[in-house]
Amino acid sequence: MSNRAKRIAHCGAAALAMVLMIPETEAQTAAALAGQLREVEIDPQASYRVRDLRLRKDDLSIYLNDGFLAFSKPVGGRRIFAVYHASETGDHAEVLVRPPDQGERASLARYTKSPILNEQVKEGVFISTDGSTEELLAAALESPATKPYPDMGMLLGSRMNSVVRNIGSSFQVRMVQDILADDPACGFFYAALSGTVLGNFDILFDPTNREQIVLGQVTSTPQGAGFNIWASFETRASRRRQSEPGAVGSLSDYRIDSVIDPDFSMMCTTTADFTPKRAVRGALTFEIAPAMEILSVSLDGVPVEVFRREAVRSRLMSHRSNEPFLIVLEKPMEAGRTYKIEFRHRGKVILPAGNNVFFVASRVNWYPARESGHSVYDLTFKLPKQLTVVAAGEVVEDKEEGETRTVRWRTPAPIRMAGFNIGDYEKTAVKRAGLTVTVYSNRSAESALVQRVPQVIMLPPAWVVRGGTRRPGELITIAPPPPPNPQARSEALASEISAALEWYAMHFGPPPLNTLTVSPIPGNFGQGFPGLLYLSTLAFLDEKERPEAARSNTLRLFYSEILSAHEAAHQWWGNLVGAATYHDEWISEALANYSAILVLERKNGARAADQVLDEGLRVLRMQYGGKTVEAEGPITWGVRLRSDSGIDPWRVITYDKGSWVMHMLRRRMGDQAFLTMLGELRKRYESSAVSTDQFRELAAEFSPKDLPDAKLEGFFDTWVYSTGIPTLELKTAVSGKAPKVQLTVTVNQTGVGDDFSIDVPVEIWPAGAKTPVVKWVRTSADGATVKVTLPRHPQRVELAPGNGVLAVRK
Repeated sequence: MSNRAKRIAHCGAAALAMVLMIPETEAQTAAALAGQLREVEIDPQASYRVRDLRLRKDDLSIYLNDGFLAFSKPVGGRRIFAVYHASETGDHAEVLVRPPDQGERASLARYTKSPILNEQVKEGVFISTDGSTEELLAAALESPATKPYPDMGMLLGSRMNSVVRNIGSSFQVRMVQDILADDPACGFFYAALSGTVLGNFDILFDPTNREQIVLGQVTSTPQGAGFNIWASFETRASRRRQSEPGAVGSLSDYRIDSVIDPDFSMMCTTTADFTPKRAVRGALTFEIAPAMEILSVSLDGVPVEVFRREAVRSRLMSHRSNEPFLIVLEKPMEAGRTYKIEFRHRGKVILPAGNNVFFVASRVNWYPARESGHSVYDLTFKLPKQLTVVAAGEVVEDKEEGETRTVRWRTPAPIRMAGFNIGDYEKTAVKRAGLTVTVYSNRSAESALVQRVPQVIMLPPAWVVRGGTRRPGELITIAPPPPPNPQARSEALASEISAALEWYAMHFGPPPLNTLTVSPIPGNFGQGFPGLLYLSTLAFLDEKERPEAARSNTLRLFYSEILSAHEAAHQWWGNLVGAATYHDEWISEALANYSAILVLERKNGARAADQVLDEGLRVLRMQYGGKTVEAEGPITWGVRLRSDSGIDPWRVITYDKGSWVMHMLRRRMGDQAFLTMLGELRKRYESSAVSTDQFRELAAEFSPKDLPDAKLEGFFDTWVYSTGIPTLELKTAVSGKAPKVQLTVTVNQTGVGDDFSIDVPVEIWPAGAKTPVVKWVRTSADGATVKVTLPRHPQRVELAPGNGVLAVRK
């Protein structure tokens, strides 16, 4: 009996006979399978009227109570598609999804008005490579209520074949891979459903993802298609197993040889080693930027088939900007054996910004990669000789031959990813405490920053009487200002970044590389790669040369102080210590931003750090869509908070609220314990990934055990998994005389929901005392009061001093 027959043997003789009519899969090319998928159609001979069928995927249940269910003709020997249709009065299906955690229930309620999805469905398209559609077929054939309806199958085919093909096109790469692998345990289930209340929505169940269930809705905006994730979570069953999807394997020992043509298109040959952790059959998946075309791939010197299709819907659901592609395996890969893979790819990821300034658009995904891993990189670039390329690591070759320049960079240690930058550069280097920082600055600023057109203005008319005549106003021409100097702050940047790296290394441990390359990028942002920073050109300019819009106190501080220290901190937070899922990426950004605030505090004093936090509080409380920005969602929603309209809630919540979360933890732990905790974070999760709950557990280890909420579960529930910024008012009353002075402290809370409650410290300084008395108060909607007996009258009573709580204080 075949493996496929064994899988459905429990379904009964009729079902088994039906399935065995499908021929076994023969060795096929990915292209041939994709051709079948593009032409897939409903099989009228596999169309039925069904009743009381159920499909369950952990926290997802679909009930086909009454209606018609039609299956597709086989693709690769398997029935992958099915269509449900309710055509008669009383026909309906029901979908039930119960997210297991508070944050995801709140997210679901935001879109559906309910924390649990319980929706009636009139129509749906099912796609599965995990055997779900075949299970439905077997269950239908076993049920005495099932009736064949070939005529309805023909009708559904005429209406739905094009819909099935269109939806299936977004999962074509994954379906081809799963058919070739023939491992249903690693397959997926997807449903596109039409609800009676919610309209069209999608559900994906994928056991290979860290979060197995994704629920949401495709959207259309002026900026293009998008996807609103209603909920995305790890199932209860997966949590009980306490196991994560294991990586198949990662690439190592990268060597990338690139030729950059005068039009700035790139031709690349990338070779890397791949060592599977377990046997791999059928195909192997990689990702690359959409702008890069895969020309060919060879495995141990033998050409292999490459299959790639744009996966719009699945890419939207995962928020990925990369495109997947497959290499088809002639025979299974053996676990533990190392294979050499060579990719040839080309594309245009370098965009000119004017004046020999360039923008590298695909900084992360310009070469093929898969899964998270660390590798050494050997990068060679051939390009026009007037330009140069910078990257991570050390320059091991830089020569000119005719009109071509060859630059080779090599990393002495494994790093998570490799970026590059290109330009006409001057460089400045600083060596400090065993670390070398080299700043490359453009010789000219990009066109957007250079004002070239002279201004012509008319002076007011002058009533000057000369010989009885009047003279009109005069036209004068004002020459444009000299172009900004993008090398103005190179030495300052090198010095500031070196000082920040030295301080970080003292507390967090050494960075991934002892060399750091700093380079400019057009725009108003920065990005920190292992061994390579991209900083906005504005960070290289003197403040007076920046555009008027970038000269506010907040932006001056950002470009002159915060940006470079933030991106430098990513050497630790994001590169050495990664994020388990997008839910956990806030940790890297919040720590990088707060690390920059710590550097600012060390340099300019506590007041400077407080000003940054106060500005963050102000922005978090700004109005956005009828509510505050902070109320848009918990910090763990990550990229789901992004918006292209005005304020970007993702940036504000991740950076500003994230910094406040770190600051509150620091105030709770104390400075030394907080820094020691960060050093342990790096040590414990170096070259791996940390989840939010793992970060909470680590922080709890370094928090005083005699404080309330010792495990920090309440702290994280309030500040990380929920929303809300309260207004707190402190009132005090004193009675009695020394040595038994009675102090009554009342904390009133407004501006948040009735269920909002936090622990806040109240610091009391009796007259003449060298140390304060600290009492913790648990706030509530009804107010909270504590009474303290003091030996003397209090000189000062302060609520959460040192910006110890994210709140407005009266």
